[in-house]
Amino acid sequence: MKKVKKSSLWVVCIVSLLVLMGSPAFGQEAKYPSKPIQVIIPFGTGGTNDISARIVDSQLQEILRVPVIHINKPGGGGVTGTAFVKEQKPDGYTILWGSGVAIEMSIVTPNCPYKLEDFIPVALVTHGYFILAVKKDAPWNTLEDFINAAKKEPGKISVGNAGIGTSQHLVTKLLELEAKIDLNSIPFKGDGPAIPALLGGHVNAVMSGIGAITPYLLSGEVRGLASSGPEHHPKLKDIPLFKERGLPGVSKVTWTGPVVSAGTPEPVIKILSDAYQSAANHPSVVVLLEKSGTIPKYINREDGMKVMQSEYKAYFNAAKAAGLIK
Repeated sequence: MKKVKKSSLWVVCIVSLLVLMGSPAFGQEAKYPSKPIQVIIPFGTGGTNDISARIVDSQLQEILRVPVIHINKPGGGGVTGTAFVKEQKPDGYTILWGSGVAIEMSIVTPNCPYKLEDFIPVALVTHGYFILAVKKDAPWNTLEDFINAAKKEPGKISVGNAGIGTSQHLVTKLLELEAKIDLNSIPFKGDGPAIPALLGGHVNAVMSGIGAITPYLLSGEVRGLASSGPEHHPKLKDIPLFKERGLPGVSKVTWTGPVVSAGTPEPVIKILSDAYQSAANHPSVVVLLEKSGTIPKYINREDGMKVMQSEYKAYFNAAKAAGLIK
């Protein structure tokens, strides 16, 4: 009787071991991705980051065959959401919809909880410019009108931006330096909240990412006075460039794209990189990005890192010139 029980016990043990060996928990991870992916957007809804993320990821979830959930975590010019991603497990299930704005905020944020080296670009998928815009009934029809008014009444004209230390804020500061004017910069939690403030008359102008402001430019609700781009946007050819108006130092661009925390497994990054390449170059995604005003421009992860490092250096110098850092 004891022998039978002993034999039965061994059978149970062997079967249990085989089951464990075949499960993901027994030294083997489930194939990535095997559950929903959350994409953290470190700005409010309706801004350039938010729009581009949702457009591209609508195709990404078709490719990866798992839901992609977007979570907006605005605050601190992108610092709040970016820091949140850094705190999560680097397993590819929490992605930052990165941008030059959020990464470069580490330059001007005291005791910033992250640095450039804490993140790895999966890909860069869009780039864009900044537009200085006013309401359609504003008293300034040209950039020259705007600058002359600012010179007459220093500090009176208010300009909304995506947050203190953001690219929008730094470009505004560069405009002040180049044009020798004094503006009243008003920070918001992203382009999304800044534009309604302009429409509501709470600020006189905004320095906004091109993706967020384009629908209002096309509808005629706002007027673009100048663009920070190196060339004219195909849909906004009538908006002059800062550099065409004798302000070459205000010529700046930005980027957006998926970024993961350093330490994310290489096979996971490869899967995401391949998927985002297909998603970002999908014809329907390209069309939607163009309609939103942002500029589709897929850049692979290696070249993306070079862009991040180059832009970081440029904005470091801009922030220093603007007196935001010592």
